[in-house]
Amino acid sequence: MPDRIHVFSKFNDRVVGPLAENFPGAEIIRLDDDAAFAAGLPEAEFLMALKPPRGHWGTAGKLRLLQSFGAGIDHLMPLDGLRRETVVCNAAGLAAGTMGEFALTLTLMLIKRMDWANTGHRASTWRQFMPGTAAGSTIGILGLGRIGESFAQKAGALGMRVIGTQRQPRDLLGVDKVVGADRTTEIVAESDVVVCILPLTDETRYVLDEPMMRRMKPGASLINLGRGGLVDEPALIRLLEEGHLSGAALDVFEQEPLPSDNPLWTAPNLIITPHVAGGFPDYMGGISRLFAENVRAFEAGEPMKTHVKDPSRGY
Repeated sequence: MPDRIHVFSKFNDRVVGPLAENFPGAEIIRLDDDAAFAAGLPEAEFLMALKPPRGHWGTAGKLRLLQSFGAGIDHLMPLDGLRRETVVCNAAGLAAGTMGEFALTLTLMLIKRMDWANTGHRASTWRQFMPGTAAGSTIGILGLGRIGESFAQKAGALGMRVIGTQRQPRDLLGVDKVVGADRTTEIVAESDVVVCILPLTDETRYVLDEPMMRRMKPGASLINLGRGGLVDEPALIRLLEEGHLSGAALDVFEQEPLPSDNPLWTAPNLIITPHVAGGFPDYMGGISRLFAENVRAFEAGEPMKTHVKDPSRGY
């Protein structure tokens, strides 16, 4: 195991202990701010990072393995200047079960019209409504990766019809129809609830723009658990105000933290959560163990658990 591990994140206070447990005897070097990151990067060989400042990868001449805190690596991009020999690893699968639970929770909230109830609550208005039923509803998942598969199995167990997109379509347990990304419109048009769990790349940015969201059924709902930038937020507000969409739930946003004056806060029938869908009590322990597994495999010349073979894709 290495003698030193570097870490840069806003969670350094919470992750240093788990890192020390999983890298016994190694010095854990905290990079607590942008200046410390810039100063420490040239000496780092094994680094775990979350949203580091841009423009410094060219100085990482010793970096052997770069570990992302999450399933996506968009927060590390652009990787301009990063040497080709540096291995990049993500946290794919670490929070799949947890995010599947979160997606199911939001889906049930929207089907049962908790978004509508909350809007009435905020307005101090008593207005009764007819909740929907989960069984028989069609759920469209954009991005049937590990998170999407976990959610699909849970939704299917409640009698929901599950369809979705996948980069390389294949039959999946509990999914009635899997198609390629080129047929996203088809999935969107058939779904009562569209759940977006895509990574943010050049190809997926604003995949849910206004024309695409207008292809959704009148009265359908939308959930975004992927990344901000997948959904055209001003267009979403318009469709909620018009009533074309009956409700929506967002856990990720183009600007985070979401500013207090952002109109999303007051959009009707919108559930907002602060980018927490993938969280669970031992996340820092889990990511530290995964990082250690990847480092051990790397040093042994064995396949790493979450090696990103093409970082240019962004996940």
